[in-house]
Amino acid sequence: RSRSCPYLDTINRSLLDFDFEKLCSVSLSHLNVYACLVCGKYFQGRGRKSHAYTHSVEFNHHVFLNLYTLKFYCLPDNYMIVDSSLEDITYVLNPTFTKPDIRQLSSDAKLMRAYDGTTYLPGIVGLNNIKANDYCNVVLQALSHVPPLRNYFLREENYSHIKRPPGDIMILLSQRFGELIRKLWNPRNFKAHVSPHEMLQSIVLCSRKRFQITKQGDPLDLLTWFLNSMNVALNGSKKRNSSKWVLVHFWWAHFLADKELINQHFNLLNTFFKNTNFTPAKTPILTLAKHQYHPLVNLGILTKTFQGEMKIYSRKIPSPETDIKQKLLKEAEYQETMERSPFLYLALDLPAAPLYKDELEHNIIPQVPLATLLAKFNGQSEKSVRNHLYVKNSPYITRLPPYLIFYIKRFTKNLFFIEKNPTIVNFPVTNIDLEELIAVDADVPNTCYDLVANIVHDGDPNEGKGSYRVHILHQSPVPNKWYELQDLHVSDILPQMITLSEAYIQIWALRKGKKADQEN
Repeated sequence: RSRSCPYLDTINRSLLDFDFEKLCSVSLSHLNVYACLVCGKYFQGRGRKSHAYTHSVEFNHHVFLNLYTLKFYCLPDNYMIVDSSLEDITYVLNPTFTKPDIRQLSSDAKLMRAYDGTTYLPGIVGLNNIKANDYCNVVLQALSHVPPLRNYFLREENYSHIKRPPGDIMILLSQRFGELIRKLWNPRNFKAHVSPHEMLQSIVLCSRKRFQITKQGDPLDLLTWFLNSMNVALNGSKKRNSSKWVLVHFWWAHFLADKELINQHFNLLNTFFKNTNFTPAKTPILTLAKHQYHPLVNLGILTKTFQGEMKIYSRKIPSPETDIKQKLLKEAEYQETMERSPFLYLALDLPAAPLYKDELEHNIIPQVPLATLLAKFNGQSEKSVRNHLYVKNSPYITRLPPYLIFYIKRFTKNLFFIEKNPTIVNFPVTNIDLEELIAVDADVPNTCYDLVANIVHDGDPNEGKGSYRVHILHQSPVPNKWYELQDLHVSDILPQMITLSEAYIQIWALRKGKKADQEN
């Protein structure tokens, strides 16, 4: 161990790039990999017969960093270097955030200067398009600006302790996404852009090549798969009331003095409350009273953030050819039924685009208000399903999530190609009220939303011919400042221009203030 290494001045920070996969450039092994801080290449080991040792002797490069232990070594002398001036390199490799740091991200962010001299705003950082992964970049950028999700993944201890079955590769998804979020919000970057190479490779691996870097895909398919797969990787549950159901049955088992039921539900309760030292009281009623309002431990951060709930009324209708139609309508089989269904996003149907040109021989670009598309969820319209055997009312929303995702159906696929509906959706950027979509018996105090992310598709809808970009809201240092990100290109944009784009996916944040704030 040495505090005075004569080779520290040979370190070239402009060549250091820790965004790519940690593999030896010679053996392609991921075990015991070191980064040469002079040329930026990765090599395995530091023994006399290792690739790093050979590289140090052949090219006269002496300072190496272990990419897993974050310790510095001098080769071929093979001693550890201890120097506080190297802290900026370890921070770029593994950024860490404290709770005060996270609180400052949204309230007191400042323009930062990278090592290469460019200025950037933490969080508003371009992502490298390796070949055709722009559809992945816009989804990752949008999710990185959802504060509950961002704050959860900025602190690695929130998910590093989660245990998965042996050999399960889904754990890679949470690890790589956490690393990407910390790099995007790193205030001490060496460059003003990030390469999502490791994140994209984990998506390709975990989706079993359903999504690829070299082939453009659909951002909605990726977003749906990502949210569900990440929920599985974090051991999250999609059922909000599972713990209450178990507790009620636990109390009922005591009431019936059924030892088998008691043991069965006690084991389930231990599973639900394993992180809260659950101990049942002597009286089962006290146990129920103590824990029935306890938040479900296994409820994932993604379920808490994006999942809402709606109720759908449906009824079976008899065939119009039968003579006993009125008699059948009184039977229980043909009565109206109600079903509660959770949702991660709301799909909005665009009206059909006009087929003909106007009198000036120009194509007409129709426009439709967002409120017209949302009328699908007001519970007042009906449609027939399953060959007209059932009639379903449009659903009512019974619970609104903190962050609501809208998916605007722009693409229709036929036997030959993909068609795109160019209809412009007119929407306000702030303060959209969904009170008319809420069921009468639902207790939803806040119904106003503000837009935080807007994914847009430009160009031809067929594979590889169009492109995606995303609009992001950033509150600091200038409040309500909008930015447009398309791969490595970052620019500010007026909010009035956002409504003129062909929006595809939108993320809205619930406004928690009172409705009186609308008048302000």
